[in-house]
Amino acid sequence: MILKKIMHFFCGRSLEKETAAANALIHQLEQREKAARDRLHAKADEYRAEVAAFKEKRDAELKELIKFLNEQVGSAQAYVSHLGDFQDKMFVCFDSWMNTSMTDQQIELLAERIDTKLKILEFIAALQVELNRLTQRNERAEWNNMIRQRPIQVSSTYIERTARHVRTSQKNNSDSIRHDLSRLKSHSMRLQTELKELRHERDKRIAASRELMEEHKANKADLSEQYRKCSEIFGKIKDKLSDRFGSALTENDLANSWIAEIEGDVTLPKLISVHRGTAGLQLEANEEFNGIQEEFNAIRAKIETNHKLKNFDTLDQDKVMRERLFRARQVAGDKRREISTARQVVYSRGNELRERLGKFESLQPDESIRRIMQVFSMGKDFDVHRAIGVSTREDRRKHYQSRNPNQ
Repeated sequence: MILKKIMHFFCGRSLEKETAAANALIHQLEQREKAARDRLHAKADEYRAEVAAFKEKRDAELKELIKFLNEQVGSAQAYVSHLGDFQDKMFVCFDSWMNTSMTDQQIELLAERIDTKLKILEFIAALQVELNRLTQRNERAEWNNMIRQRPIQVSSTYIERTARHVRTSQKNNSDSIRHDLSRLKSHSMRLQTELKELRHERDKRIAASRELMEEHKANKADLSEQYRKCSEIFGKIKDKLSDRFGSALTENDLANSWIAEIEGDVTLPKLISVHRGTAGLQLEANEEFNGIQEEFNAIRAKIETNHKLKNFDTLDQDKVMRERLFRARQVAGDKRREISTARQVVYSRGNELRERLGKFESLQPDESIRRIMQVFSMGKDFDVHRAIGVSTREDRRKHYQSRNPNQ
């Protein structure tokens, strides 16, 4: 009897404790959900403010450079229009990414709430099983059978009072357990209703997420196509500017001849290639000069030694050789200096072209991508490439090198 009371007491305490813990867990989960939602909205507002400031700054830079660009290339205005469309599409991609990201996080929070309620339902089911074992139906039936089979032969007020007390105690215990079972069943039904609503809400969010993801994919494809157009147009403008400045005549005839041999537009990479390609000519000229210099030094030393030894047998021939080598050294030296000077002119032309083209670097689509990456650098978990679907040439090169380290 005492054991039953103790078990009933601990079961009641356990139910209250677990119910309180479950309520605390639900409250904590709701607080986390509210905090996460507030953080998402705050971050979204912060990002949009940064994007607006970035767009305002970019528009100001574009207006400042339009005049200079129009003076250089007639198609500059058309390119700026394309670049403006590219930036607008980039912001559209950003907004669609924010929508998909927020929906995904809401789905994760709903999944956590569903998992929590499932665990609570499992615990309630386990409690119901344990309480059913304490209904004492079998023991009460045995007591009644024992009374019927072995009726009490002696009757007294104490015996009757004790028997009534036993029956009453058994009935009260059974009623209490049934009441607890009823409470658990009611709580379980309420949780199942909430669980159904949460699952319905999660399914709605998943369906919305699929639609948002399809929209986001379409936005990224549109942006990628606009990036291709901008890169193509900017490349043509850049090549025209490069050819205009790069192909201009210099004061060095040899450098002019090298530049004239370039096929197509004179671009910075081609000038760099010319400078590297003439390194062999410079090396040959240096080796030729050094060889003549060694011969000249040898014949001069021979003449000086013969003078000291008073040996003039080959003096005339040696002087002729020295004179010939002297003139050859002058010719080789002039050739070496000419090649060196011409290579320096080509190198300087490349630097000049790089400086001129640098004024247009802020207009290339890659710069817009880099700027947007700087805006969102505060978010460590923010993947700008996933958001806008394009990457810069430098990033693509680094990605290729990481995938092909031996090349």
